Amino acid sequence: MLTRKEKREREKNQNFFFDFVKIQNHFFKDLVDQLKKVKDKRHQSYITYGPETILYTILLKSVFGIKSMRSMTELFNKDECIENIRVVLGLKELNELPHYDTINDFLAKLEPKELETIRIYLIKKLFEKRCLESFRILNKYWPIVFDGTGIHTFKEKHCEHCLRREYKDKETGETKVVYMHHVL
Repeated sequence: MLTRKEKREREKNQNFFFDFVKIQNHFFKDLVDQLKKVKDKRHQSYITYGPETILYTILLKSVFGIKSMRSMTELFNKDECIENIRVVLGLKELNELPHYDTINDFLAKLEPKELETIRIYLIKKLFEKRCLESFRILNKYWPIVFDGTGIHTFKEKHCEHCLRREYKDKETGETKVVYMHHVL
């Protein structure tokens, strides 16, 4: 068992981006091509970043466990990071990564079907590589898991039966309240 200090030392010498790209190249060789196919609904004359740059940046945000868009913009604002992403995406030039406002604008206009296509691509590749075989039941069936306890959510309390849940962003201190109804 590693001590916390030993774990820190081991992580100090590890390049998580390189590890991610290795996994990407093994399982999802065509990921960048799939991201480039996403239809961009923004006004074409104002576009600085293609869909592959924006979506790859968001993907990295999630993979590295970055909680907020603002933190992502700050943490990725390094020449080394920009250059690494440029190389992985096969771009001739990338001077900056998109600001979180640009990303939000892109996502607001993006058709959900576009992201669903990417998700289907990723899942199919995992099946093709037989990565999920060990999860089969009786070596034949695929388990399907879903959470069916919540039936409605609301931004405002609308009745006496509403349950209240608060979510607090640790980085910004912002609190979000959601009202809901559950089956139980």
